[in-house]
This record gives sequence, C-alpha cells and structure tokens, in this order.
Amino acid sequence: MKRLIQKTITIYAFVVFLLFAVFGAIPMALFYRIVWPHDEARKLQFHRIIWRFFRWCATHIPGATIRLDNPHGEDFKRPSIIICNHQSHLDLLCTLMLSPKIVAMTNQWVWNFPLYAPIIHYLEYYPAADGLEANEPKIATLLERGYSILIFPEGTRSASCDVLRFHRGAFFLAQRLGADILPLYLDGPGRVLPKEDFTLQSGTITVKVGQRVTAQDTQMGDTYQSQTRAWHRHYQQVITEMREAALSNA
Repeated sequence: MKRLIQKTITIYAFVVFLLFAVFGAIPMALFYRIVWPHDEARKLQFHRIIWRFFRWCATHIPGATIRLDNPHGEDFKRPSIIICNHQSHLDLLCTLMLSPKIVAMTNQWVWNFPLYAPIIHYLEYYPAADGLEANEPKIATLLERGYSILIFPEGTRSASCDVLRFHRGAFFLAQRLGADILPLYLDGPGRVLPKEDFTLQSGTITVKVGQRVTAQDTQMGDTYQSQTRAWHRHYQQVITEMREAALSNA
C-alpha cells in the first residue's frame, strides 16, 4: 500500500511539472522567441519565470525537505563555471532554483525532446554531447552577459550517490575562459528520487554552496588536468562528510 501511495505521489508531481511545461513554459517560450528574439531584458525575464517555477517545485517536492547551506554568502551575481555532483533528476531543480542567471549544460535527448526543446533553446542551454570545447564561443558569450554555466563533471547520475569520475571539460573551459569555479554539493536527491527507481521517497535534500575559487587561484592545481583530479578528491571528501552528517541527524 505504501508503495502504491508513493507511486501516486510521484505521478502527481510529474503531471504538475508536465502541465506547466505544456500550458505555461512552452507557449511563453515560443511567444518570447517570436516577439523578442534578441531582447536581453525579455530573455532575463523569461529566465526569472523559470527560476521561480523551479524554486517552487524544489520546495514542494512531496515528502522532501530542502536545506540550503550557503556559509560564504554567495549571491551568484558574478558569472562562473558552476560544478556539482550528480545523483538524481531532481538535481536541476535543486541547483537552478538558486539564481535566474544559471544556464545548464544538458543531455542531447533533452535538447532534442519536443516538449523541452522550445524552452531550453530560448534559455540558451546547450547539449554537452556536442563537446564543451565546441560550445566554448557560446559559453564565453553567456559569461560576458553575466550568466553562470552549470556543469555536472561526472556526466551522468550516480546510482550509489558516490562521486563518479570527473570529466575535464568544466575545468578546461574555466581555464580557457579565465572563469571562476563555484562548487555546489548535493546530498539527498539520490535518496529522494533514486536513479534506478522512479519513485519519490521521503527525505532531506541538502544543497551546499561552496567557496568560489577565482581563475588566479591555483590551490586546486595550475592545469585543468590537475584541477580535475583535485576537485574529484575534494568532492569525494565533502559528499562523504555530508552523508555522514545526514545519517547522524536521522
């Protein structure tokens, strides 16, 4: 019986998201693209609409509690390459709710999916499958316009919630473009909505905003290869500590 209730709640949550996309976001995206295709202020306005919706969704996940930990008072006003570990489909909600000026790299199927395509194309999300190097000019333009670029260095969700091997793309771009790196850490999304079981569970999701590292700071290495390895070790340590803290508070 409990399993049936959880499945029903999951379907309800998905339907709410779907209805907003079909009857809200898609018509608005098409309208904005036709009427104001190159109006920067209108584009930011649309980003704010999607940000507010994501923030509402993240704080209304049935049975889940969102905990935001921002010890350094990050306000996301300065553009950066944002990196984050990847556990669940909920990760985008938990990260994009932080600021309307975050643009995410996305999967190829999402980029091409008719339901999402009008929205993410107008938001200027780009498919990671094209290669971050291939998207470098577009990403550079977004950074110049004040947007931060969200990249999941693991490239895929971790079913175990352990930190998988990091790919080098985010660190290559940060070095090439002279961008700050801003780390985000997630603990809990993989337990609330596991990768291998599309059923919402009760639990707490912690979103931790880390310390921004400037392009001139070499504490994590002076090449993108060494930074990739150093950041991976760092994330393994931080996520383990967050998981242990969550278990001790359970």
